[in-house]
Amino acid sequence: MTRYPRYRLANLEIAPAGERPALWTFTRAPVKGTELTYTVTDTNFPSRNAWEFLVRVPKDRDDRIEVRPRATPNLKVWAGLERRSVTFARARRSNYRGWHYAQISLADPTGERTRDILRQADRDRLPPWFDELKSRIRLKDTVRATKGHDEDELIVLVRPNEHELMIGLFFASKIWVLKERFKLD
Repeated sequence: MTRYPRYRLANLEIAPAGERPALWTFTRAPVKGTELTYTVTDTNFPSRNAWEFLVRVPKDRDDRIEVRPRATPNLKVWAGLERRSVTFARARRSNYRGWHYAQISLADPTGERTRDILRQADRDRLPPWFDELKSRIRLKDTVRATKGHDEDELIVLVRPNEHELMIGLFFASKIWVLKERFKLD
């Protein structure tokens, strides 16, 4: 079994760097809201660890919160990450009112696909840096009724104002996965 470095969400130094009203598109539809900027230093790495993130919070509470990097360190493995995002939808079931969730999809280090969507059977195969999020991992069907075959997809729950945790999920599912070339077996 491969041993991976012990990345920790607690080693992300996240600081707000401003906010502004903004207009962006999601699935080609215009979304109005607030764009918050955060500077992030990933102290899991000794150098090339400075990031800048955008958290886009829509005015309409039914729209998705979007998290994406604006600036990345100059490393080939992270090239193009500023075009990727993690989105957080509002949970619909009554026990989860006030929560948002994001699908756990790991970046694909092979470049064959853009991501690997994780299902219930993959829960025990998550990389070790997801241990800090285990108490927030659920199945999609527990937070929202589904019409397709995605009820057994893994999601992470967050409160809509937990921007640091949202950024941490981006690190766990994209940045560290690409750096370590992690793949589900």
